[in-house]
This record gives sequence, structure tokens and C-alpha cells, in this order.
Amino acid sequence: MAGFSRIYCIGGEGGFMGADGINPILLQILVSDAHRQWLEPHYFNHRIQPMGQVRVIIPESPDHPDMLLDACMAFFPEAFKSCPSFEYVANNVGSAERIDFEAHGEPLGWYKLRQEAKPIFEQMGIWRADLVQISPQRIPPKPQQPLNLPR
Repeated sequence: MAGFSRIYCIGGEGGFMGADGINPILLQILVSDAHRQWLEPHYFNHRIQPMGQVRVIIPESPDHPDMLLDACMAFFPEAFKSCPSFEYVANNVGSAERIDFEAHGEPLGWYKLRQEAKPIFEQMGIWRADLVQISPQRIPPKPQQPLNLPR
């Protein structure tokens, strides 16, 4: 099993105008760069369900410009239910567990849904983290603060 190199977090802006980062986190989209790049969801809000039974998408090419939009459509479809072609595409995806854009192309109607979904996607709260291994020995310990207890 290959590891993950990047995470996208989908959620709300925490604090005033996002000053506190992301909160709540609704889902993470994990990116793996093995033989072929693929994306899979990790849900924090378990009420969110993928389109069909989709657990993995494989983009047309690594870091394809539509990769993250496609992942959001597949893994967080409720955000796009207002799109006119949503039901048609969801019916075509059916109970598929994987969408492989590289080997099989787009599901029927996907291109049109992608165009309709783009304005919604552009308003979503999305954060990215590149996963870089660190050595715990190099993390400086947090300085101990003396407790100033009232007497």
C-alpha cells in the first residue's frame, strides 16, 4: 500500500474571516503518488456520503487541473446537488466504487456537471498541506512556563 503525500481539507473558516484556519473540518482528501496518482476521502462529518459508493478517484494525469474539483464532486456531492445535471451524473455513476479518469475517461455528463459545479467549488473553504516527514528529535521542546497561581 502506498503512502500519502498531500492532504486537502474541506470545511469552514474558523474565527473572524478565517483568522483561525479551518473549523470545522468536514472531510480530508488524501493524495497518493504511487504508480498512478489517486485521491480518497476521509470523512470527519459522517453524514457526508460520496457519489454512489466512490472511495477512490484517479485523475486523468498527475496533478490534473480538474483533479480537486473532480474529487470534491465525487466525495462531497451534496455541495453540488443544486446543479441541473447532478441527478443525471449521479445516476450514471451508480454504485461505482472508483472513477478512473485516466483509464476510462469521464462518466457520462461529468464535463457538464463540472462546468456547473465550478462556481460552487470556487467558494468552498479548502486548505492544502504537503506531507513532509520530520524527525521528532529536531522538534524543539515547548518551553516550560512557570505557573502563576493566585495565592
